[in-house]
Amino acid sequence: MNGDVGFFRKLPSALPGLALIVLTMVVIRNWIEPWMTTAVIFGTKGWLVKVTHLNYILLGIIMGMLYRNVVFGGKMPDVLSDGFKLSRLMIKTGIILLGSLYTFNAIVQLGSMAIFLIGGFVILTIIMVLWFGTLLGLDRSMIGVMANALSICGVTAAVATSPGVEAKASHVAYAIATILGFGILTMFISPFIGHALELTDLQYGAWIGTGILNSGQVLAAALAFNPNVAPGTAVSVAEIWNIMRVISIPFAVFAVTVWYWAGKTESGEGGKRKGLGTLLVEKFPVFVLGFLGMVFLTSMGAFGDVGLKGGPAASETIKMMRLWMTWIFGFGLVGLGGYIDFKELRQAGGAPLKLGLIVGVTKYVLALVVVFLIKDYLVAI
Repeated sequence: MNGDVGFFRKLPSALPGLALIVLTMVVIRNWIEPWMTTAVIFGTKGWLVKVTHLNYILLGIIMGMLYRNVVFGGKMPDVLSDGFKLSRLMIKTGIILLGSLYTFNAIVQLGSMAIFLIGGFVILTIIMVLWFGTLLGLDRSMIGVMANALSICGVTAAVATSPGVEAKASHVAYAIATILGFGILTMFISPFIGHALELTDLQYGAWIGTGILNSGQVLAAALAFNPNVAPGTAVSVAEIWNIMRVISIPFAVFAVTVWYWAGKTESGEGGKRKGLGTLLVEKFPVFVLGFLGMVFLTSMGAFGDVGLKGGPAASETIKMMRLWMTWIFGFGLVGLGGYIDFKELRQAGGAPLKLGLIVGVTKYVLALVVVFLIKDYLVAI
């Protein structure tokens, strides 16, 4: 959140980090990725792409991870830190621009099945975490943070919930580390599973948009499966499902906060607490509103034809915006890789990790099973 504040004030100090991010993605897209498509390995041309499904998104994340954990020994140098922090703003900007893939009429076509599936998974995941976390004897604040982190969108939901349940910084850190650890695994294995099962973009997008914990990881896994940005591709499906999940944050924060205070024993501490309405206003992810604003503009024809299935071809403005998106996401996900600290992930041990893995795996696998069962009812937009 703080990395998004005072953009122009931070820009001068961010330039070195941004320059490294941009240079990395330019090299990947202009030289490394083209080389992978033509390189002959094990007697097969393009083996790295055909077998490993590597593309500029996964390569960008890997490079960010290598910078932090290998090149710089686990900590980004101060001279690069501000630039990598601003990469979060790139991801959110890209998600806002994704609104240009949709119109409100198209979103309505998702139908009650999508709403039922997303809402059902959010509610069941919260219930599962509250029950299983209590069974494991976890701190009540930790359970509250984990409930929304695992049910909705990972880091954002963990941060949004923490004030309402009096969570300590260590609780949020554990939740985030657990989410990132599980998310890294799913981010890399999901494209392989999707290709092995011959999932369509629609099926794959619905699966990861429901089953992967964090918004950035949903985006990365979708683009890793199919790096194209257009209506009907994996990223367009996954992000609209993910956005629908993110929109539920205020309701989930309310429910978990009520659960926390309803069962909390009196401590005698009279510290002043923020009201629930204040917490929701302060912590609701603003990029969701930006996304909806972009959908509104697209629905009004502000950028020309969208290029939806069965309709007119996309306008030149829309095509240009989609090209921008591929680069913006590429830059942002190099930065995402730079946030993945192997030492922090190792610290997410014990009961919180056990809770996160059990609930995360259950949600991930169950989402895939459910998508298979309802695949005939999924609607492409």
